[in-house]
Amino acid sequence: MSTDSPTNSDSSGLKAASPTRFFLRGLGIALPAILTVAILFWIGSVINNYIISPISLGVRYTIAQGIENSRPTDDLVFWDKRPALDYCGKNYKITPALKSRLEARWDSWLKKERKNGRVPAEKRPEDFVKWVWIEPAEGETRKPNVYVPFVEKSVPYRDYKIVAAKIGNTFDVAPQDMPATANGVYMEYVTIKYFGSQFLLSAGAIAVAIILLYFIGRLVTVRIGAWFVQRFETVVLERLPVISTIYSAVKQVTDFLFSERQVEYNRVVAIEYPRRGIWSLGFVTGDSMLEMTVAAGEPLVTVLIPTSPMPITGYTMSVPRRELIDLNVTIDQAFQFCVSCGVLVPPHQQVTPELLQQELAKRLTGELAVGSTTGTTKDSTDGSNTDGADDHPSLDSKSEQSETTA
Repeated sequence: MSTDSPTNSDSSGLKAASPTRFFLRGLGIALPAILTVAILFWIGSVINNYIISPISLGVRYTIAQGIENSRPTDDLVFWDKRPALDYCGKNYKITPALKSRLEARWDSWLKKERKNGRVPAEKRPEDFVKWVWIEPAEGETRKPNVYVPFVEKSVPYRDYKIVAAKIGNTFDVAPQDMPATANGVYMEYVTIKYFGSQFLLSAGAIAVAIILLYFIGRLVTVRIGAWFVQRFETVVLERLPVISTIYSAVKQVTDFLFSERQVEYNRVVAIEYPRRGIWSLGFVTGDSMLEMTVAAGEPLVTVLIPTSPMPITGYTMSVPRRELIDLNVTIDQAFQFCVSCGVLVPPHQQVTPELLQQELAKRLTGELAVGSTTGTTKDSTDGSNTDGADDHPSLDSKSEQSETTA
């Protein structure tokens, strides 16, 4: 007789549960959430890198080309008495016209200082200049006079300062993250001046992408647009050795996911394929062909047997309707099952001892009900035959009665 109590059995179960088992249980609970977040981040990264960023770059580049006000660096000159400016120090050039005016004023000031008996060397150039390039001379109101050189082109200082103030935090030197070209400076200028932040620019890029895809879809639905796309695919893409293979495979996936499919799956079924005893999942797409049905002598249905992990491909078969087993599974759940290679099983289809016992009990009850119904029908048939025999004597009984009479 066993003396183990429930408390002893529980303690032995806790002892059997090792730290590794607890870790695996915790991992099993946390891993789905972690993978979900990781997949969402990966999808967002792909969309940002291959859709949003190129469109943002194109928008900034196009606007920058329209508003760029740079000049060739060779057309500008240095002034040896120039003061230091914010964000660039003395690394800037001025127009020859401004240099001529500054030299003339400088000489005039020197003469005036000498005439008054003062020492000109004590006067700093920045005290004399007073930022005259910020207020151009008459007739040059819209023309900047001070430029920051970027190799072959130079950017006006007032435009450069807006970008540098947004990027850098030091006044005496150029920011390290400053673009290396004049066009790059104006692309940053577009972001700051017209959009305010990178987030608004990305939102605008998404809106542009949606509008562009909409008009492309409208163009393709028109007959001439569809003809142009088909000609481009057949004449150009299909003739390229490597690109044609990759493009055809990608196009099958995109057509299946985003096009209006003519094939609509009716239900999810299970059939014994590729041999008896091995069950495969399939999608019923409709009735089979007439000649196949006539040759089989029974109703046939068309079933698509998908392949994993790409259920968009598979085998199309005509199967007798009586050999199909309908599954209580939605189309989306079946696709998840195929894509995950059987890992993602619908919750109500997961095999547990309780559910397995319930399903077996239901099936056994159904078979017993069918058997009892069949037995009752057979007994009633036998009873009717017996009653008929009593009402209508057989030939043997009639012959026996005739012999007795004789």
